[in-house]
Amino acid sequence: MAEVINMPRLSDTMEEGTVAKWLKNVGDKVEEGDILAEIETDKATMEFESFYEGTLLHIGIAEGDGAPVDSLLAIIGEEGEDISSLLNGSTSASEDENTEEARAREQ
Repeated sequence: MAEVINMPRLSDTMEEGTVAKWLKNVGDKVEEGDILAEIETDKATMEFESFYEGTLLHIGIAEGDGAPVDSLLAIIGEEGEDISSLLNGSTSASEDENTEEARAREQ
């Protein structure tokens, strides 16, 4: 199941962050604890590590670009997994599955 990773709040005053550098590319295998990117905050540049294992399926913010906290930063999941619903605004694949199951029960 794919996991959405949002721009983290790395300081109390952080409203947005800038991706200084991606250390993983789309298609790379990711282990829990791997450093995904360097993110510039309002105070410092910090390494951001993954809390998930899988394949980096999508990068939502390009190097040098900034985005508000909680914006789509990346998606990690199984290689070849369909993430189109996540790119269209859902927060997780399990949420989509639960919605589909509820619709099926209603019919």
